[in-house]
Amino acid sequence: MARAMGFENADKPCDFITALETLKEKCCVSDLKMPDYGIEQDEFKKMALNAFETMGRLFENDRIQLNLNDCIDIYKKSF
Repeated sequence: MARAMGFENADKPCDFITALETLKEKCCVSDLKMPDYGIEQDEFKKMALNAFETMGRLFENDRIQLNLNDCIDIYKKSF
């Protein structure tokens, strides 16, 4: 994915993160946080449920199984 984003010599998984951070900076959104988009902490359970309902098969096929609380915790740490 990093190569598709312009990092032609990408050869490590972390190169995607570097490419994503560069894209965020170029789009002037690197400093935005969830509240800047109107997202509040009380929405995390609803967001996690939506993810499971719309992309459930992806969760099932992931090598590290996440449950609803894991997803909520990820949102909390990202807030």
